[in-house]
Amino acid sequence: MAKKRVQRGFTLVELLVGLTVGLITLLVLTQLLQSFEGQKRTSTGGNDAQTNGAFALYMLDREIRMAGYGLFGPESMLCKNGINMYYDDPVGGATVLDAASFVPIRIIDGGGSAPDSVITMRSDAEFGAVPTTVIKEMTNTSSELATSSGAGLKGPDRKRDRPGDLFIMASKDGERICSLLQMTQDPQAIGGKPGGFHLQHNPGSDGPYNPSNPNNVFKDAPKYKVDDIVINMGNYPRRQYSVQCDQLVDSDPLAVAAPTCDNTRPMVAQIVNLQAQYGIAPAGSLVVNQWIDATGAWANPAGADISRVRAIRLAVVARNPQYEKSFADTGTPDKLEMWTGGPTIDIPETERHYRYRLYETIIPLRNIIWSPS
Repeated sequence: MAKKRVQRGFTLVELLVGLTVGLITLLVLTQLLQSFEGQKRTSTGGNDAQTNGAFALYMLDREIRMAGYGLFGPESMLCKNGINMYYDDPVGGATVLDAASFVPIRIIDGGGSAPDSVITMRSDAEFGAVPTTVIKEMTNTSSELATSSGAGLKGPDRKRDRPGDLFIMASKDGERICSLLQMTQDPQAIGGKPGGFHLQHNPGSDGPYNPSNPNNVFKDAPKYKVDDIVINMGNYPRRQYSVQCDQLVDSDPLAVAAPTCDNTRPMVAQIVNLQAQYGIAPAGSLVVNQWIDATGAWANPAGADISRVRAIRLAVVARNPQYEKSFADTGTPDKLEMWTGGPTIDIPETERHYRYRLYETIIPLRNIIWSPS
Protein backbone atom coordinates (compact mmCIF):
# COMPACT_ATOMS: atom_id res chain seq x y z
CA MET A 1 0.00 0.00 0.00
CA ALA A 2 1.41 3.36 -1.09
CA LYS A 3 2.37 5.81 1.59
CA LYS A 4 0.10 8.87 1.71
CA ARG A 5 1.94 12.06 0.64
CA VAL A 6 1.77 14.90 3.18
CA GLN A 7 1.45 18.42 1.70
CA ARG A 8 2.94 21.30 3.68
CA GLY A 9 2.62 25.15 3.28
CA PHE A 10 2.47 28.43 5.17
CA THR A 11 0.14 28.81 8.01
CA LEU A 12 -2.21 31.76 8.22
CA VAL A 13 -0.06 33.30 10.95
CA GLU A 14 3.06 33.03 8.77
CA LEU A 15 1.24 34.66 5.86
CA LEU A 16 0.10 37.54 8.04
CA VAL A 17 3.61 38.06 9.43
CA GLY A 18 5.13 38.05 5.91
CA LEU A 19 2.48 40.46 4.65
CA THR A 20 3.17 42.80 7.58
CA VAL A 21 6.94 42.75 6.98
CA GLY A 22 6.38 43.42 3.27
CA LEU A 23 4.08 46.37 3.97
CA ILE A 24 6.58 47.88 6.43
CA THR A 25 9.38 47.46 3.88
CA LEU A 26 7.23 49.04 1.17
CA LEU A 27 6.39 51.96 3.47
CA VAL A 28 10.06 52.57 4.26
CA LEU A 29 11.02 52.38 0.57
CA THR A 30 8.20 54.77 -0.37
CA GLN A 31 9.33 57.29 2.22
CA LEU A 32 12.93 56.99 1.01
CA LEU A 33 11.78 57.42 -2.57
CA GLN A 34 9.74 60.49 -1.66
CA SER A 35 12.70 61.96 0.23
CA PHE A 36 15.14 61.39 -2.62
CA GLU A 37 12.59 62.63 -5.16
CA GLY A 38 12.07 65.81 -3.12
CA GLN A 39 15.83 66.32 -2.89
CA LYS A 40 16.10 65.76 -6.63
CA ARG A 41 13.36 68.30 -7.38
CA THR A 42 14.97 70.81 -5.01
CA SER A 43 18.35 70.31 -6.68
CA THR A 44 16.86 70.47 -10.18
CA GLY A 45 14.80 73.53 -9.28
CA GLY A 46 17.89 75.18 -7.84
CA ASN A 47 19.74 74.57 -11.09
CA ASP A 48 16.78 76.01 -13.02
CA ALA A 49 16.73 79.09 -10.79
CA GLN A 50 20.47 79.53 -11.27
CA THR A 51 20.13 79.22 -15.04
CA ASN A 52 17.11 81.53 -15.24
CA GLY A 53 18.71 84.19 -13.04
CA ALA A 54 21.99 84.15 -14.95
CA PHE A 55 20.18 84.23 -18.31
CA ALA A 56 17.91 87.11 -17.24
CA LEU A 57 20.90 89.11 -16.04
CA TYR A 58 22.78 88.37 -19.28
CA MET A 59 19.88 89.56 -21.46
CA LEU A 60 19.40 92.74 -19.44
CA ASP A 61 23.15 93.38 -19.39
CA ARG A 62 23.34 93.08 -23.18
CA GLU A 63 20.44 95.47 -23.81
CA ILE A 64 21.45 98.04 -21.21
CA ARG A 65 25.02 98.17 -22.53
CA MET A 66 23.59 98.99 -25.97
CA ALA A 67 21.26 101.74 -24.68
CA GLY A 68 21.68 104.92 -26.67
CA TYR A 69 23.31 103.30 -29.71
CA GLY A 70 22.80 105.62 -32.70
CA LEU A 71 21.36 108.41 -30.56
CA PHE A 72 24.45 110.54 -30.11
CA GLY A 73 25.69 112.87 -32.81
CA PRO A 74 29.15 114.40 -33.25
CA GLU A 75 28.17 117.32 -31.02
CA SER A 76 25.79 116.02 -28.35
CA MET A 77 22.90 113.73 -27.51
CA LEU A 78 20.49 114.17 -30.39
CA CYS A 79 17.17 114.31 -28.55
CA LYS A 80 18.05 115.99 -25.27
CA ASN A 81 15.02 118.30 -25.56
CA GLY A 82 12.53 115.52 -26.12
CA ILE A 83 11.04 113.37 -28.84
CA ASN A 84 7.57 113.23 -30.39
CA MET A 85 6.21 109.69 -30.47
CA TYR A 86 2.89 108.46 -31.81
CA TYR A 87 1.44 104.96 -32.13
CA ASP A 88 -1.98 104.14 -33.61
CA ASP A 89 -3.15 100.84 -32.15
CA PRO A 90 -6.17 99.57 -34.13
CA VAL A 91 -7.55 98.02 -30.94
CA GLY A 92 -6.43 100.34 -28.13
CA GLY A 93 -6.43 103.64 -30.00
CA ALA A 94 -3.65 106.16 -30.50
CA THR A 95 -0.93 106.89 -27.95
CA VAL A 96 0.95 110.17 -28.03
CA LEU A 97 4.12 111.15 -26.20
CA ASP A 98 4.39 114.85 -26.92
CA ALA A 99 8.01 115.97 -26.60
CA ALA A 100 8.50 113.48 -23.78
CA SER A 101 11.77 113.76 -21.96
CA PHE A 102 13.97 111.50 -24.03
CA VAL A 103 16.68 109.40 -22.45
CA PRO A 104 18.54 106.34 -23.76
CA ILE A 105 17.74 104.53 -20.53
CA ARG A 106 15.22 105.10 -17.78
CA ILE A 107 14.40 103.29 -14.55
CA ILE A 108 10.79 103.23 -13.32
CA ASP A 109 10.75 102.71 -9.57
CA GLY A 110 8.21 100.10 -8.48
CA GLY A 111 7.95 101.47 -4.93
CA GLY A 112 8.73 99.46 -1.81
CA SER A 113 9.35 95.79 -2.53
CA ALA A 114 7.63 95.93 -5.93
CA PRO A 115 9.88 95.27 -8.94
CA ASP A 116 11.40 98.17 -10.87
CA SER A 117 11.25 98.44 -14.66
CA VAL A 118 13.97 99.48 -17.09
CA ILE A 119 13.28 101.22 -20.41
CA THR A 120 16.00 101.31 -23.06
CA MET A 121 16.10 103.01 -26.43
CA ARG A 122 18.61 102.20 -29.14
CA SER A 123 18.96 101.41 -32.81
CA ASP A 124 19.20 97.77 -33.82
CA ALA A 125 20.06 98.66 -37.42
CA GLU A 126 23.46 98.02 -38.98
CA PHE A 127 23.57 101.69 -40.04
CA GLY A 128 22.28 103.01 -36.71
CA ALA A 129 25.54 104.84 -35.97
CA VAL A 130 25.77 106.32 -39.49
CA PRO A 131 22.97 108.88 -39.96
CA THR A 132 22.02 110.34 -43.31
CA THR A 133 21.55 114.07 -43.98
CA VAL A 134 18.47 116.00 -45.05
CA ILE A 135 19.17 117.75 -48.38
CA LYS A 136 15.88 119.64 -48.78
CA GLU A 137 13.70 121.44 -46.25
CA MET A 138 10.33 119.80 -45.59
CA THR A 139 7.42 121.72 -47.13
CA ASN A 140 5.22 120.72 -44.19
CA THR A 141 5.49 118.57 -41.08
CA SER A 142 4.14 115.44 -42.81
CA SER A 143 5.84 115.73 -46.22
CA GLU A 144 8.26 113.12 -47.51
CA LEU A 145 11.92 113.57 -46.72
CA ALA A 146 14.77 114.11 -49.13
CA THR A 147 18.05 112.69 -47.83
CA SER A 148 21.56 112.14 -49.14
CA SER A 149 21.33 108.35 -48.76
CA GLY A 150 18.88 105.61 -47.87
CA ALA A 151 20.68 104.95 -44.53
CA GLY A 152 19.92 101.25 -44.92
CA LEU A 153 16.22 101.92 -44.31
CA LYS A 154 13.64 99.49 -45.65
CA GLY A 155 9.90 99.63 -46.09
CA PRO A 156 7.47 96.88 -45.00
CA ASP A 157 7.85 93.37 -46.41
CA ARG A 158 4.43 91.73 -46.40
CA LYS A 159 5.73 88.36 -47.59
CA ARG A 160 7.94 88.10 -44.53
CA ASP A 161 5.46 89.92 -42.28
CA ARG A 162 8.15 92.49 -41.45
CA PRO A 163 7.11 96.10 -40.70
CA GLY A 164 8.93 99.09 -42.12
CA ASP A 165 11.98 100.39 -40.30
CA LEU A 166 11.58 103.15 -37.74
CA PHE A 167 13.77 106.23 -37.87
CA ILE A 168 14.36 109.39 -35.87
CA MET A 169 14.55 112.92 -37.24
CA ALA A 170 16.91 115.23 -35.33
CA SER A 171 19.17 118.25 -35.60
CA LYS A 172 22.92 117.75 -35.31
CA ASP A 173 23.22 119.93 -32.23
CA GLY A 174 20.34 118.16 -30.47
CA GLU A 175 18.47 121.40 -29.81
CA ARG A 176 15.39 120.61 -31.92
CA ILE A 177 12.73 118.19 -30.70
CA CYS A 178 13.11 114.81 -32.42
CA SER A 179 10.40 112.81 -34.17
CA LEU A 180 9.98 109.04 -34.42
CA LEU A 181 8.61 107.94 -37.82
CA GLN A 182 8.20 104.71 -39.80
CA MET A 183 9.07 103.82 -43.37
CA THR A 184 6.08 102.83 -45.51
CA GLN A 185 8.09 101.88 -48.62
CA ASP A 186 11.72 101.41 -49.60
CA PRO A 187 13.74 104.60 -50.21
CA GLN A 188 13.21 105.90 -53.74
CA ALA A 189 16.00 107.57 -55.71
CA ILE A 190 15.13 111.20 -56.46
CA GLY A 191 14.39 111.51 -60.18
CA GLY A 192 15.31 107.86 -60.58
CA LYS A 193 19.01 108.76 -60.32
CA PRO A 194 21.66 108.41 -57.60
CA GLY A 195 22.41 111.44 -55.48
CA GLY A 196 19.44 111.54 -53.14
CA PHE A 197 16.47 109.55 -51.85
CA HIS A 198 12.87 110.17 -50.86
CA LEU A 199 11.75 108.63 -47.57
CA GLN A 200 8.01 107.96 -47.36
CA HIS A 201 6.33 107.89 -43.93
CA ASN A 202 2.61 107.70 -44.64
CA PRO A 203 0.00 107.03 -41.92
CA GLY A 204 -2.13 103.90 -41.97
CA SER A 205 -1.68 100.18 -41.36
CA ASP A 206 1.89 100.21 -42.74
CA GLY A 207 2.82 103.25 -40.67
CA PRO A 208 1.13 103.13 -37.25
CA TYR A 209 3.91 105.35 -35.87
CA ASN A 210 3.07 108.12 -38.38
CA PRO A 211 0.37 110.67 -37.47
CA SER A 212 -1.64 111.95 -40.42
CA ASN A 213 -1.06 115.55 -39.33
CA PRO A 214 1.67 116.07 -36.71
CA ASN A 215 0.46 119.66 -36.11
CA ASN A 216 -2.82 118.28 -34.75
CA VAL A 217 -1.06 115.73 -32.54
CA PHE A 218 2.03 117.39 -31.08
CA LYS A 219 2.50 120.76 -29.41
CA ASP A 220 5.74 121.24 -31.30
CA ALA A 221 5.93 119.45 -34.68
CA PRO A 222 9.14 120.60 -36.39
CA LYS A 223 9.77 120.91 -40.11
CA TYR A 224 13.26 119.52 -40.54
CA LYS A 225 15.75 121.48 -42.59
CA VAL A 226 18.85 120.99 -44.68
CA ASP A 227 21.71 119.36 -42.69
CA ASP A 228 19.35 117.85 -40.13
CA ILE A 229 19.83 114.10 -39.82
CA VAL A 230 17.93 110.82 -40.03
CA ILE A 231 18.89 107.88 -37.77
CA ASN A 232 17.89 104.35 -38.76
CA MET A 233 16.34 102.72 -35.67
CA GLY A 234 15.45 99.41 -37.32
CA ASN A 235 12.56 97.62 -35.62
CA TYR A 236 13.61 97.78 -31.99
CA PRO A 237 13.66 101.38 -30.85
CA ARG A 238 12.25 101.29 -27.34
CA ARG A 239 11.72 98.38 -24.94
CA GLN A 240 10.51 98.12 -21.37
CA TYR A 241 11.78 95.25 -19.23
CA SER A 242 9.64 94.41 -16.21
CA VAL A 243 8.50 91.52 -14.01
CA GLN A 244 4.96 90.26 -14.54
CA CYS A 245 3.42 87.01 -13.26
CA ASP A 246 6.77 85.73 -11.96
CA GLN A 247 8.62 86.15 -15.24
CA LEU A 248 10.83 88.71 -16.93
CA VAL A 249 8.91 90.26 -19.84
CA ASP A 250 9.46 92.96 -22.41
CA SER A 251 7.11 95.34 -24.22
CA ASP A 252 7.03 98.50 -26.32
CA PRO A 253 6.16 101.28 -23.84
CA LEU A 254 4.65 103.34 -26.63
CA ALA A 255 2.22 100.56 -27.57
CA VAL A 256 1.78 99.18 -24.01
CA ALA A 257 1.26 101.89 -21.40
CA ALA A 258 0.73 99.48 -18.48
CA PRO A 259 2.51 96.10 -18.82
CA THR A 260 0.54 93.04 -17.73
CA CYS A 261 0.83 89.30 -18.16
CA ASP A 262 -1.31 89.43 -21.31
CA ASN A 263 0.18 92.32 -23.30
CA THR A 264 3.90 91.58 -22.91
CA ARG A 265 6.37 89.07 -24.36
CA PRO A 266 7.72 86.48 -21.87
CA MET A 267 11.49 86.25 -21.74
CA VAL A 268 12.60 84.27 -18.67
CA ALA A 269 10.42 82.28 -16.25
CA GLN A 270 10.60 82.31 -12.43
CA ILE A 271 12.04 85.84 -12.17
CA VAL A 272 10.17 87.45 -9.28
CA ASN A 273 11.91 90.78 -8.74
CA LEU A 274 14.14 93.35 -10.40
CA GLN A 275 15.78 96.34 -8.69
CA ALA A 276 17.90 99.04 -10.33
CA GLN A 277 19.76 102.27 -9.55
CA TYR A 278 21.49 104.99 -11.54
CA GLY A 279 25.26 105.35 -11.19
CA ILE A 280 25.88 109.11 -11.30
CA ALA A 281 29.15 110.93 -12.00
CA PRO A 282 29.85 114.65 -11.53
CA ALA A 283 29.48 116.77 -14.66
CA GLY A 284 32.49 116.26 -16.91
CA SER A 285 33.70 113.18 -15.01
CA LEU A 286 33.56 109.50 -15.85
CA VAL A 287 33.84 108.32 -12.23
CA VAL A 288 30.61 107.26 -10.51
CA ASN A 289 30.46 108.77 -7.04
CA GLN A 290 26.84 108.08 -6.05
CA TRP A 291 24.05 105.59 -6.64
CA ILE A 292 20.54 107.02 -6.90
CA ASP A 293 17.08 105.43 -6.94
CA ALA A 294 14.66 106.48 -9.68
CA THR A 295 12.63 108.66 -7.34
CA GLY A 296 12.16 112.39 -6.82
CA ALA A 297 14.10 114.43 -9.36
CA TRP A 298 15.43 111.21 -10.88
CA ALA A 299 11.99 109.71 -11.55
CA ASN A 300 12.09 111.29 -15.02
CA PRO A 301 15.61 112.62 -15.68
CA ALA A 302 16.15 115.17 -18.43
CA GLY A 303 18.91 115.16 -21.02
CA ALA A 304 21.35 117.17 -18.88
CA ASP A 305 20.96 114.69 -16.02
CA ILE A 306 21.11 111.55 -18.13
CA SER A 307 24.49 112.63 -19.50
CA ARG A 308 25.84 112.14 -15.96
CA VAL A 309 24.60 108.53 -15.77
CA ARG A 310 27.59 106.27 -16.34
CA ALA A 311 26.26 102.92 -15.16
CA ILE A 312 23.24 101.00 -13.94
CA ARG A 313 23.31 98.79 -10.87
CA LEU A 314 20.96 95.87 -11.39
CA ALA A 315 19.74 92.92 -9.31
CA VAL A 316 17.35 90.13 -10.30
CA VAL A 317 15.77 87.53 -8.02
CA ALA A 318 15.12 84.06 -9.44
CA ARG A 319 12.87 81.58 -7.63
CA ASN A 320 13.18 77.83 -7.30
CA PRO A 321 9.72 76.53 -8.32
CA GLN A 322 9.90 73.67 -5.78
CA TYR A 323 7.44 74.32 -2.92
CA GLU A 324 8.71 73.11 0.46
CA LYS A 325 6.24 72.08 3.17
CA SER A 326 8.03 74.15 5.80
CA PHE A 327 9.64 77.49 5.06
CA ALA A 328 12.17 76.60 7.77
CA ASP A 329 13.56 74.02 5.29
CA THR A 330 14.34 76.68 2.69
CA GLY A 331 16.31 79.01 4.92
CA THR A 332 14.72 81.95 3.09
CA PRO A 333 14.72 85.08 5.29
CA ASP A 334 11.78 87.47 5.50
CA LYS A 335 13.86 90.10 3.67
CA LEU A 336 16.38 89.86 0.83
CA GLU A 337 19.09 92.49 0.48
CA MET A 338 19.65 93.27 -3.22
CA TRP A 339 23.27 94.35 -2.69
CA THR A 340 25.41 95.38 0.26
CA GLY A 341 23.84 98.45 1.78
CA GLY A 342 21.20 98.48 -0.95
CA PRO A 343 17.43 98.09 -0.94
CA THR A 344 15.67 95.10 0.59
CA ILE A 345 12.52 93.35 -0.57
CA ASP A 346 10.01 91.72 1.72
CA ILE A 347 9.37 87.97 1.39
CA PRO A 348 5.91 87.09 2.82
CA GLU A 349 5.68 83.93 4.88
CA THR A 350 3.79 82.11 2.13
CA GLU A 351 6.61 82.89 -0.31
CA ARG A 352 9.30 81.69 2.09
CA HIS A 353 8.36 78.12 1.17
CA TYR A 354 10.53 78.64 -1.92
CA ARG A 355 14.27 79.10 -2.31
CA TYR A 356 15.68 82.12 -4.14
CA ARG A 357 18.85 83.06 -5.95
CA LEU A 358 20.00 86.65 -6.21
CA TYR A 359 22.16 88.03 -9.01
CA GLU A 360 23.62 91.53 -8.96
CA THR A 361 25.87 93.41 -11.35
CA ILE A 362 26.98 96.88 -12.46
CA ILE A 363 26.52 97.65 -16.16
CA PRO A 364 28.49 100.50 -17.79
CA LEU A 365 26.56 102.62 -20.32
CA ARG A 366 29.24 102.76 -22.98
CA ASN A 367 27.28 104.81 -25.52
CA ILE A 368 26.72 107.55 -22.94
CA ILE A 369 30.32 107.33 -21.71
CA TRP A 370 31.65 107.68 -25.26
CA SER A 371 29.23 110.45 -26.20
CA PRO A 372 30.17 114.16 -26.45
CA SER A 373 29.71 116.01 -23.16
